[in-house]
Amino acid sequence: MKNAFISKIKEKTALFFQKSFNINYIFYSLFLIVITFCTAFKTNALFALYSILQALALLLSLIFIQSSIKPKILKNIFIGFSFFLLLSYMANFIILSLINQNLIFVLNLFLSGGFRNILVTFRAINLNFTMYLLIALALTLLPLLGVYLYHITNKLCQKNTLKVKKKHLFTTFLYLVLALISIDVICKYKNIDYIYKNQKRLPLAFNFLSHNKKQIFLSTPLKPIRDEKKLIEELNKKEFHLEHKPNIFIFVTEALRKDYITDEIAPNIYSFANENTCSDSSYSASNTTYISWYSIFHSNHPIYWSKASTSLEHGSLPLHILKKIGYKINVFSSAELQFFNLDKLLFGKNESLVDNFNDFSALSPIAAIRDMTTIKMLKKTLKNKENNNSNVFIIFLDSTHSEYSWLDGFKPKFEPYAKNINYLALSMSKSGLEPVKNRYKNAINYIDSLFGKFITSLKKNNLYKDSIIVFTADHGEEFFEKGSIFHACHLNDYQLRIPLIYKLINNEKKFNEVTTHIDIFPTIFSEIMPDENLDIFFDGRSIFDKNRKDYILSANQRGNFDPNELLITNNQMSFHGKIKNSTKHPRFDIEDFQNIDDTNIDDKILEIFEDLTQ
Repeated sequence: MKNAFISKIKEKTALFFQKSFNINYIFYSLFLIVITFCTAFKTNALFALYSILQALALLLSLIFIQSSIKPKILKNIFIGFSFFLLLSYMANFIILSLINQNLIFVLNLFLSGGFRNILVTFRAINLNFTMYLLIALALTLLPLLGVYLYHITNKLCQKNTLKVKKKHLFTTFLYLVLALISIDVICKYKNIDYIYKNQKRLPLAFNFLSHNKKQIFLSTPLKPIRDEKKLIEELNKKEFHLEHKPNIFIFVTEALRKDYITDEIAPNIYSFANENTCSDSSYSASNTTYISWYSIFHSNHPIYWSKASTSLEHGSLPLHILKKIGYKINVFSSAELQFFNLDKLLFGKNESLVDNFNDFSALSPIAAIRDMTTIKMLKKTLKNKENNNSNVFIIFLDSTHSEYSWLDGFKPKFEPYAKNINYLALSMSKSGLEPVKNRYKNAINYIDSLFGKFITSLKKNNLYKDSIIVFTADHGEEFFEKGSIFHACHLNDYQLRIPLIYKLINNEKKFNEVTTHIDIFPTIFSEIMPDENLDIFFDGRSIFDKNRKDYILSANQRGNFDPNELLITNNQMSFHGKIKNSTKHPRFDIEDFQNIDDTNIDDKILEIFEDLTQ
């Protein structure tokens, strides 16, 4: 009985593979050309060969499946899906050319936060109308066009048919896989890692054999996120006595890289930095807004982002401390606060921590208009004598994000500048990059003028001398210095180095060690409450704390998931890698490292992770 069943299976399989069918060679040749171009453009010969072989393997799989589908409607659906797949390669090519990340990376950012966050994300990234139109067309009309194109080309192929047996198709597929594995083996033996390093560009987005990475195994799991309930209980036990509560201003500007704070581009911020306290080595906690904001306002490492976003209910603990001391919290925001539910994560449910909430994010699609309104409202508030002390002012500015904007009446200083950003053109050629950079510089110059007006207003109202002011950015901005543009895609100095400037009551203190976002509130607390020890509440430390660690930790975003790709650096050495199995048997897979001997890496990594593990 069993032998008869097996024989029957073998017979049916043999008959299936003996079947012949006609191939729409025009349609699938188009597939091969487009996929090969999108994956092998501007790569070396070996990578191009590997890409072509993968594209052929993928193509044969699609042909094999399509030939096996009988119902006409299902066949048309599959053809539409195949054409949609082709379009995804074209989109992937543009994304890779712009940010050196693949389409899956971007989809994770958009989809992991839920449908509500998709809408908020589209508002927050400020894409121009042309890009929205192209996205809409790609998702709707073009798959239908693909089905139409298939049937037109199929009629042309009927005049000169190409008949193939399924067994030949399957055999060719196996040979292709064998060839790919052989190239992998040779590359691994010869220590050629170009294919591995660029595997996200491949048609299948992976190669068959992974290259060995240096792995550091940690003895215990990472520490869990601090228990919010216990922290608030500890806070309620404390008694604070402050005779003097100076106003505190915290400016968080979108996408502002440190090396663009020059006397030419940003004279007001540049002068402010020179007159006050800042470090040459200041880093953002992440290359994206929502994780950086979390780290700033909770003063915790970015690796806890996802757990914080789902478990924390009461908003920023540093703001709770300031409220307990007797401060009023005032928020003035041009930026989108609902992005990944940041309004709740930072300020509690229904902004319960905030006394005066000014959200201008829906005022205009033009960030410069929102920023101008934000600063105007802030200046108006400062005229009220009741606000001379005991206030925290949190200001979010947005003109330096995405399209980079300034008001019509503002004279742009840097020319020629791009009238808008042509993302498609930038993905093909970098010749139009300088006008885009000039547009960015003009947006910084505009932000700088607003900050200058704020400083003037503060001095005019006799509030400057007795105020604490922090000026920073959520992250930097790259212009293809390391292979990508904008931010939120890679951990490098261009996307992570930011201005972090403190105007303190006592500006005689100097600091030039490495620092990051999580140190902002501990530094403020060390200024207004120098005798209080609040270390149990935060990962961050005051920049003047003699016991602070000599490294910082920055994370690459993963949408709504905990970031696991980290840059760990101090003024000399740096490590870039990923945390794996963080809750059970964690290890750190090192992607690359700089300025440290290979024999000392294990000890240094284990020393750093002592603070992060249980």
